[in-house]
Amino acid sequence: MFYISLALALTFVGWGTLSRDSLSRVTTWVLEIVLQTFGWVYLIVVVGVLVFVLFLGIGPAGKLRLGGREERPEFGWLSWVAMLLSAGVGLSFLFWGTAQPLIHLSDPPYAAVGAGSGEAARLGMRYSFLFWGLHAWALYAAVAIAVGYVSFRHGRPVLISSALYPLLGDRVEGPLGKIIDVLSVLAILFGVSTSLGLGTRELNSVLDLTLGVPEVYYVKVAIIASLMTVCAISAATGLGRGIRILSLLNAGVCGLLLVFVLIFGPTLFLITTFGESLGGYLSGIIPMSLRSGAPGSPGWAEEWTFFFWAWWISWSPFVGTFIARISRGRTIREVVAGMVLVPSVVSFFWFSVFGGNSLWLELSGRQDLASLAGSSKALVTFEVFDTLPLSGIVPLFIVLVIGLLFITSADSASFMLGSTTCGGTLYPPKLVRLMWSALGGCFAAVLLLDSGSRSLQGAAVIGAVPFTVILAGLCVSLGKSILQDYAKR
Repeated sequence: MFYISLALALTFVGWGTLSRDSLSRVTTWVLEIVLQTFGWVYLIVVVGVLVFVLFLGIGPAGKLRLGGREERPEFGWLSWVAMLLSAGVGLSFLFWGTAQPLIHLSDPPYAAVGAGSGEAARLGMRYSFLFWGLHAWALYAAVAIAVGYVSFRHGRPVLISSALYPLLGDRVEGPLGKIIDVLSVLAILFGVSTSLGLGTRELNSVLDLTLGVPEVYYVKVAIIASLMTVCAISAATGLGRGIRILSLLNAGVCGLLLVFVLIFGPTLFLITTFGESLGGYLSGIIPMSLRSGAPGSPGWAEEWTFFFWAWWISWSPFVGTFIARISRGRTIREVVAGMVLVPSVVSFFWFSVFGGNSLWLELSGRQDLASLAGSSKALVTFEVFDTLPLSGIVPLFIVLVIGLLFITSADSASFMLGSTTCGGTLYPPKLVRLMWSALGGCFAAVLLLDSGSRSLQGAAVIGAVPFTVILAGLCVSLGKSILQDYAKR
């Protein structure tokens, strides 16, 4: 499995390096087909997974442990939540939080209200909650619980294929299981490289704005190489020290940034935005979750809903198996609470503070930010911070946040790629982790050869197709395993 995954990854990197135009054409062509024919499957699976995960957490199965009855967690709550947040959101979180509500203000969801209106601002914030809230984190939780339950309770390797054993039986030991794990590896590579590529473009914009570094391809490659070097150092220190310490540092720095914006921004408006948006999101979650627009025709759903669900699905094998690895000894209810409810609340508050600040500046006429949001989320973020105190120091602070988010996401991904391609070991060899870290950077660099963002988005959407089917199978397999265990008891 290691050699097959490596060969496919090198083939993709070689293809993108030697024939950029060919890769771009094929990616765009496949992307259009997937969005127009498979997008509705993303929607159905995501909604189904959310209902299933919430049922597990609330129901009697919630008290079951990912491990033996007497087993207890390896990591404390603070470290555990910090690691799952750092692995789960990636470096795009910072810029999307500021810019996405503005984009929806100019282009309201499904053109339901007038662009630029107060209602468009409220609706845009609710859809930002939708794309970064319960649905997204439930995808991670489903994979984490399915893998952790079978692996730590029934002694199987920490692999996606292992979690399908209750459904497929001994067939997961043969070629079918290897295919499933290889598809998981490819989904991880495409999903993570999409985030790293988009984040690198934004970081290059930041460096151009603050230090005059030109926005050209070789600079982006240099950024990736520099950050992946730090990632390699973290990989060499192990899970307990490297990723845990970086995640705690990342959570602390992001928390300080959040408090700074809340205090020095329009505090009352931000708190009101949080309350109103949360109420509107919860009251409208069902119709928003099920709406997909006109089938088979290009539209808002394809550009936003289908892309976001595909992006989260492509991240779920990596984040899910990583969280399974660090959640041994926890109950299913703890995993649901820690992976769905806590991160969702953090996301809601983050978007309310950062997105609410940008909306306040736009709607009050103090800044014209909506026109920038579609082209550069980084510029919008810095324009917002330019209106706050310490505008000369905060940009350097943001660069630190970006670097930490980049490194922790890439480091966690290389850990799980190493684990998956080495038979599900809990302690993948450092050399293998370093190799996958370098290949992840190469994937992002290849996708950045296309000057637009279509190839980056297409990689996530296409990579999520096979894993969407696997994800549905994981839920069925987990349900079957739990029922079998109850029957035995």
